[in-house]
Formats: sequence, structure tokens, C-alpha cells
Amino acid sequence: MKRLILLASLMIVCLSMSAQGLKGVWFAGGNVNFGKQEINVTSGVEKVTQTSIMPLVGRFISPTVAVGGALGYSQVKHDDLKSNTYTIMPLARKYWNIAGNLYVFGQMALPVDISNTKNSNPNTDGFGIHFQVAPGFDLIVNSWFSIEASFVLVNAGYSQHKPKGGDTARDWSLKGNTIGSSSFGDLSVGVKFLF
Repeated sequence: MKRLILLASLMIVCLSMSAQGLKGVWFAGGNVNFGKQEINVTSGVEKVTQTSIMPLVGRFISPTVAVGGALGYSQVKHDDLKSNTYTIMPLARKYWNIAGNLYVFGQMALPVDISNTKNSNPNTDGFGIHFQVAPGFDLIVNSWFSIEASFVLVNAGYSQHKPKGGDTARDWSLKGNTIGSSSFGDLSVGVKFLF
């Protein structure tokens, strides 16, 4: 019963707000992740630590179109292996109003990754560029806060890895996810701040 009252209250607040266009509004969001894992192997316990941060900023250039970008850094440590990746990701979004302050959007992004892996073997430098299509939902709660959920529907791209003194390995890929699959591609749910 409490959930039903909370949901009804949230819907009333959202529907009572004006559905004015968002032209000129800035938004900020992103993600921060930290994970630590211990893996039992025959020689003992291996520790894996993963850290990433990717702030995102954008601006509505029309009432329903936004452009922006994200800058990210991630690191993976696994025994003697340490991998650092830097990401820059320009993006564009198109929003469609469903009802009240609930919107569906389509996002196109072009993430570019530059990485370096150090371990007991030769160091490896990496580069990747991908094209992503990601649909999502955005619920504008008030004039400064929204809740959004999205997932990567299509990811197509190129990556290469070059070990020091070795040959370059190249990879072309195309990955598609469907709503009916057992897991969504990079499903993310979070908050976005408007200003």
C-alpha cells in the first residue's frame, strides 16, 4: 500500500509540472564504479580491483535535442597486470514526450578509448572507436532532477592492441542487444541533474 501511495504521489507531482521545452537547459550525470574481487586459484588467491569514473555533461540545443560528451578513466589491477583506459565520448540525444514529464530518447554516441596495459609481458597500447545506439527513458522529477534508464542496443566498432616490439592485433565488431534477450547491453539506471 505504501508503494502504491508513493507511486501515485510521484505521478501527480510529475503530471502537475509544466511540460515546457528544455532548450538551453544543461544536464550533468555520469557513473562511478569500484569493485574488488578475490578469485581462488590453485596457487592461492588472486585479487582483481576495478575502478572507473565517467562524468557526462550536455545541453539541450532545442526543446527535444541535446548534445554533450563524457570523459572517462578506468583502471583494472590484477596481480602484476595494470590496465589504464581513457575515454572521450561525444553524444547526441533526441527526446520524445510520452506523457507529462516522461520521455523516451534515442542516443547516438562515438566513444574513443586509449589504453595502456603493463605486466610482466611486454606493455600493450590499445585504441578503440565505436558507434553506439542507446534508447532510454527519462522521468523529469522537478526543474533540477531527473531519473533515467538506458541500454546499448547496437555497438559497432574497431579496436587495436599493439604489444611493445610486437605485431598489432585488430578487431572489427558489431553487437546487437534486444529487449527479449536474457540481459540488456550495458543497462544503466541513474539520476541526472538539470541546471
